[in-house]
Amino acid sequence: MDPHYTVRMYDADGNCRTEEVCFYFRYVKELYTPYVYFECEFTSSSVEIADFNRIEFFIYGKLMHRGIVDSIDIRCSSGRYKVYVKSKGFTSLLCQNQPTPGMMTNVDLNGIISTFPDIPYITCENSDVENYIYIKDGSTVWDAVCNLAFRQTGLYPYIEGTNNVRIKRRSPVREFYLDSKAVLATGVRHDLTKVISHIHMQDIEGNYDVYSKENQAATDRNIIRHKQIPLDRQFLSNPESALDYKLNFSMRGIVCHYIKYVGYSYEDLLDYITCGDFSMKRIHSIDVTFSGGRAVTQLGFYDDGFYSA
Repeated sequence: MDPHYTVRMYDADGNCRTEEVCFYFRYVKELYTPYVYFECEFTSSSVEIADFNRIEFFIYGKLMHRGIVDSIDIRCSSGRYKVYVKSKGFTSLLCQNQPTPGMMTNVDLNGIISTFPDIPYITCENSDVENYIYIKDGSTVWDAVCNLAFRQTGLYPYIEGTNNVRIKRRSPVREFYLDSKAVLATGVRHDLTKVISHIHMQDIEGNYDVYSKENQAATDRNIIRHKQIPLDRQFLSNPESALDYKLNFSMRGIVCHYIKYVGYSYEDLLDYITCGDFSMKRIHSIDVTFSGGRAVTQLGFYDDGFYSA
């Protein structure tokens, strides 16, 4: 346990319970996941658990996570009460709310994020204004953010800091230098399970195969997966870009180099890391685990359709 890892839980009236005897936590942040995942276990100062609606997590006084409470499990072990909490950042709610289908005109990132102003604690960067974006039936606020991001940057959006939505790479970025003595392991992982080899899309009149594209990276690996889709009206101004977006998304995280080390240096997505053979690598995933002793961090660096390290 370490008192430097602090959990604060708030109820609807703003009452706060602070717990500092933390036995375990896991903090996960990944480029293609639009929220932080957090779980922790701590000794409770009270057996009674209020109706908490917000959890905050601090490392040495720095706010790392603010999110909704997904679940709370109270356990009695060796005469002590322990609480196990799971939580996702508030930006997860962008994936669970659907705007009214149709045209959204004269829109920027803030306009999309504020579609549901009752979703709390979310911020975003300033972006250019688009004449319009199209909201498909069943699509979410996050889908609209992805549409805007791809139009303006050709990239996939991500979460910076605590619930801050970004569609551009931060500038300037921070640079971190790791001591090789702290490194536990390095490696590379290939994930080919999601890759599409060919995509075919209808035109506005419903004709099939009017728009088609092959993913050479898939066919070179003998992966043959054809996908037929209706016209994606989100990309009506440039239908070919719909194919690029969907093929790139199918390749997310296809190659991931990683480094695992003892400690945590407050790295964030798209910061740079230098250590040994890793020179100025952009961070695309962060996984910090603490279960006694010191925290252990694994950083991932992608080489895929949207980003490269």
